[in-house]
Amino acid sequence: MSEAVAVLHMSIPTIKRMVAEGQLEAYRTPGGHLRILAESAQAVREGRQGQTRPVRDASPVLHNRRERLEELTLEAQELRAKRELEKLRREQADEEAERQEEAEAQEQEADDRLKALAVEQARIERQVTQEEQRREAEQELIAFQRRWLEAATELLTAKEPRWLAAAQRKEILDTLEAEITKRHPQDEPRMIQILGHAIVAVVERFTAERQARDRRNRIVEDALRRLSFFATDSERAQAAAAIRESLAHLPGDAEEFEVRAAAEEGVRPMRQAVEKRLLDERLTEWAVRQLLWGSADRDKARLRRECAEILAELPPDASEAEAKEALEPTIREARKGIDERQASKRREQQKASLIQQGVAEISSYLWRLKEDGEITTEEYWDSDFTDGLKRTVREQLERALSGEETATAVDEAVHKIIEAKLG
Repeated sequence: MSEAVAVLHMSIPTIKRMVAEGQLEAYRTPGGHLRILAESAQAVREGRQGQTRPVRDASPVLHNRRERLEELTLEAQELRAKRELEKLRREQADEEAERQEEAEAQEQEADDRLKALAVEQARIERQVTQEEQRREAEQELIAFQRRWLEAATELLTAKEPRWLAAAQRKEILDTLEAEITKRHPQDEPRMIQILGHAIVAVVERFTAERQARDRRNRIVEDALRRLSFFATDSERAQAAAAIRESLAHLPGDAEEFEVRAAAEEGVRPMRQAVEKRLLDERLTEWAVRQLLWGSADRDKARLRRECAEILAELPPDASEAEAKEALEPTIREARKGIDERQASKRREQQKASLIQQGVAEISSYLWRLKEDGEITTEEYWDSDFTDGLKRTVREQLERALSGEETATAVDEAVHKIIEAKLG
């Protein structure tokens, strides 16, 4: 077909129409492709067009070759199937032999297991008497421990302070349980005294810890009140953690002034961080207000990120004026980027409009070419040809236009593209 187009200087749709009308002689290959006889195309070109024959189908010789190829394919498939069947038979025989060996091994293993069970049964029978004696001693010890665990629970309920937390109560019970576990039935007469001493020792420790904790909590609250009113919950939590970390290094008997000094030392970095954050937020919002009217949210978000990076690199004692001076180059760059993007967007819109205009110019210019005799009426109405021209014009204008051209320049460019396409 491509050679016929080159010889006749016609479009593919025109050549197909001439074949359908019998003006060109052609035939179809076994694959369904259309072939044009060279002598018929040459005759049409030289003006010797005569009566042509309709499109011919593939020759019987090609059909015979295809049937022979299918027969050979079937024979090859049958040979492969026989080989696969023989392979499967050999594999089945091998599997049967393996199963027989496994069955024999299982029988031998079962005999060995029965012998081992008989030996184990004899050993167990010899230990029965010793086990019964040990079990009686264990039951006596278990009864002793259970009885005193119940007594310890009742004793703790009667003597425990009301302020004990559930975890502390559990720790006392665990201590009593550990004390009972160390004892034996021979300690029965002294158990009340032993458990009473254990309860008093643990409760006294809890009381001292509670008093020290209450005192330190008051100091922590006093230190947190000195944070800014605008501190976030997260910052307050970090400040509280820093204070407690600072207090953790003090001994338990530290004086109150030492505790307050440590708390102040712990909260100072967070107080400075809050003040720095508030200043950074104020400066960032000032920078965003310097952007052009109509700037997008992404521009504001990008400027906020860049301002945060710049402010993070400034020294902690930098003044507000120094910080603004450091931010001004970034603000100018952001404003310039917004200007350029808006200008680019306007050019892209103008470019799309010019391309649309150029595609619309195709029909007008083809009409003039038809009126001037440059193309035939059939070519003018050939939709495939017209659609191809539109795609070509759109692609070339997309690559060539910048959005700043005039409408006249675009029409001239479209004319050149169509003329080049028509040859």
